Amino acid sequence: MKTKKYLPLLILVAVVIVLGVALVLLNNLDEDTDDSVALFDFDSASVTALAYRNAETEETLLQDEDENWYLEQDPTLPLDQDTAASLVEDYAGLKAARDLGAGTETEDMGLDEPTMVFTLGTAGADIASAETASSETATGETASGVYTVTIGAENSITEAYYAKVSWNDHIYTIDKSDLSDLIKTPQDLYEAQDITTLESDDVTGLTLETSGEILNFTKTDDTWTLTDDPNYAVDQDVVEKMAATICDMESEMTITHPDSDSVYGLDEPQAVVTVTGSDGTTITCSFGNVSDADSSVCYMRSSHTAGVVYEVNADHLSAFAYTKDTLKAATEETADSDSDDIIAENPVGGEDDYASSAS
Repeated sequence: MKTKKYLPLLILVAVVIVLGVALVLLNNLDEDTDDSVALFDFDSASVTALAYRNAETEETLLQDEDENWYLEQDPTLPLDQDTAASLVEDYAGLKAARDLGAGTETEDMGLDEPTMVFTLGTAGADIASAETASSETATGETASGVYTVTIGAENSITEAYYAKVSWNDHIYTIDKSDLSDLIKTPQDLYEAQDITTLESDDVTGLTLETSGEILNFTKTDDTWTLTDDPNYAVDQDVVEKMAATICDMESEMTITHPDSDSVYGLDEPQAVVTVTGSDGTTITCSFGNVSDADSSVCYMRSSHTAGVVYEVNADHLSAFAYTKDTLKAATEETADSDSDDIIAENPVGGEDDYASSAS
């Protein structure tokens, strides 16, 4: 009798135990196991050079004596140091999804016509001319400090690329996602440049020169006037926007070795704008054509940076698309005149006439 009495309880305990074991097993299955293989046993702080190329891009990043990154192909191009350093970290931290070992058949892996090749140099190694050393393991040190990885074809099933390295005979696979953002163009690495340090609140004079017209503005007691016609009603917001556009403008790219001005439309600028600060500081910006390659930017030359041409947001051109006539501000007199014109065009009398018309 006692056995029958406790049988349901024993069954319940057994079920609880089974469920507990199953839960543990399920939790273990859910845990991701990292079987990846680190390609390098050094961190990004050891890297002093990085070169990479694919079908569209080939760039080499080098460090100067102050550990700042620059492009070997264009040393004077301003680079965003955080972006460059982050890119080097991504390369140095790259892992292989699998190590296929040595002696792997590579005929169908696309390694003879690589998708991508990159080289890391450590401790000041000359990655351009140094001979690639070899070692026993994928993470072993090389005497020359030069490490080259060749990326072949993608395995469409595993979504990983085949890779071979310069320091052993192993073949690896690297996940597609880990390679997706490793090729950076100069534009990707570029650091936007402030065109001037002037603040718009400090601007006291502005000159706008467009085709056939030169307008000079003076700011006194927070009011803009035409210098040669101070009684002319000027749209204050428009002139203020002109000054702010120059003062707030940033470059989107620097052409460090420009062609002749005619290539950029700077021989016949669409607008030439000069702003003058309260301390007498001046800057002149000449705006050329919209880029044929990228309609979102136009060319601009600044008097503060001789020898270069900037690409800036093409929308800035609209801030200077004004003439004296279109800059005229609305006044009570012009507003009354506009109302008279409307009445003349719509000769409806008072409310009675409107009601009669409506009915």
